[in-house]
Amino acid sequence: MINSKILKVVLAAGLSKRYGLRNKILEKINAKSIIESILENLISLNAYKKDIIIIGGNDYISLKKKMSKYDIKIMYNQNYRKGIGSSVSLILKKKITYSGIMFIPGDMPLITLKDYKKLIMTFLNNENKIISPSYKGIYGNPLIIPKIYFNLIKNLQKDNGARKFLPPKEFIYVPCSKGTIFDIDTKSKLLKAKILNKMLMNK
Repeated sequence: MINSKILKVVLAAGLSKRYGLRNKILEKINAKSIIESILENLISLNAYKKDIIIIGGNDYISLKKKMSKYDIKIMYNQNYRKGIGSSVSLILKKKITYSGIMFIPGDMPLITLKDYKKLIMTFLNNENKIISPSYKGIYGNPLIIPKIYFNLIKNLQKDNGARKFLPPKEFIYVPCSKGTIFDIDTKSKLLKAKILNKMLMNK
């Protein structure tokens, strides 16, 4: 299977500080939770389940229970309070045999199946390049990072994402939907996401 060259890592360990007391990734966007919406899109790529990993931390037990029906590997990041960089670092300190890793933020359920496919195909044709979506000139997520840069970002900490540590000239930007720049970090954005999700599904 051709996209088995890419490990898909869902970054779902965050504290949801701006959202409130509830873990935002377990909130529902229409009929499914945010994290389920992301996961089912990844499974729809015809990816082997072994090629998908969820990294949890905050409210880990609830996340693991929610994901149990999918038979997907879930890793616990004990340093999740240090920010998203600690989750990136956790996976990169493992032995990685893939050509690249796609890092998917756990609060971005509006990334479409079409977006994922475009990003993956671009990477498969440019395996030493960093692949990023863009929407109207704004850079989004998920990033696909080739293995030649793993050592460069394996010690990330705090809330540092990988983008600022990677060479700008090595990026390829792929025009994608608004879902690639829309994260859900407040309750008002969840309401907006429900509306936008219906619009994207009708395109």
